[in-house]
Amino acid sequence: MKKFRSLFTAGLVLFAFVFTSCEDDEVSSPPLVLTTSGGEIVLAEGVGDYTLEGSVQSEAGVAEVRLLEVTDDGNFQIGGALTSFDDPGLVSFSFAITGITDTMVVRVEAIDVEFQASYSDDITFIYTPVEETPLTEAVAATWERVGGSDGTGLDMFGLKWILNQKTTKAVITKEDADKFVQLDEAAWDEIETLESLAEALEDTEGIEDYRGVSATDSGTYSDVLGTKIGDRHFLILVREATVTSVDVGTKVIIDISYKTVEDEEGDVE
Repeated sequence: MKKFRSLFTAGLVLFAFVFTSCEDDEVSSPPLVLTTSGGEIVLAEGVGDYTLEGSVQSEAGVAEVRLLEVTDDGNFQIGGALTSFDDPGLVSFSFAITGITDTMVVRVEAIDVEFQASYSDDITFIYTPVEETPLTEAVAATWERVGGSDGTGLDMFGLKWILNQKTTKAVITKEDADKFVQLDEAAWDEIETLESLAEALEDTEGIEDYRGVSATDSGTYSDVLGTKIGDRHFLILVREATVTSVDVGTKVIIDISYKTVEDEEGDVE
């Protein structure tokens, strides 16, 4: 009988020990990460920034919240992690994402004080580029000046040609143009849209006149000019000049090419 009581008592002690140990080893649920927006987000045209907001609920308490970019090569942290919270059991977060220029996938990671990590659902940002207006193919044109007469063919560009500098240089000046610039030679091939041309004109210091063509000798050129007149923009390539003597003096013909944007009727002039 005494042996039975001893065994019974030992069993109770063991049960209590196991029960207490199970209670001591019990861990909290992992954090729950929620975002106010998710799934696939199509950004407005030309917009590359987004502020992602949400919250984390944690039984054990949040230790860290961070934003990750999800790529084929792994997950990479964006910016700094959040580590200080007024209420570790319920944390609100806000991450500013900038410089989105393509499809981008992110997720939010939360780690509690028991080192349990949880993630939000993946969020996909889709960048929408600004729709740009292509320039026309190059159009050939000529500027011509005979003797002391005003030059012709320049009006549409907002320019005029009324003199030659001591008869040695053709002087092309701004008349009605709002902006007149000389650009790098590479601009002729590199600028392909109205938007990039408008930006180049805006960013380049204007000139009052262009004196790159000889008024005494024929020659070839590769000077690139740009004008803005009203809401029209022109990219101009000075290609060649032919100088000849005529009865009334010197005749100078400047061959150019230009690119612009078609008007509503599909014309380039």
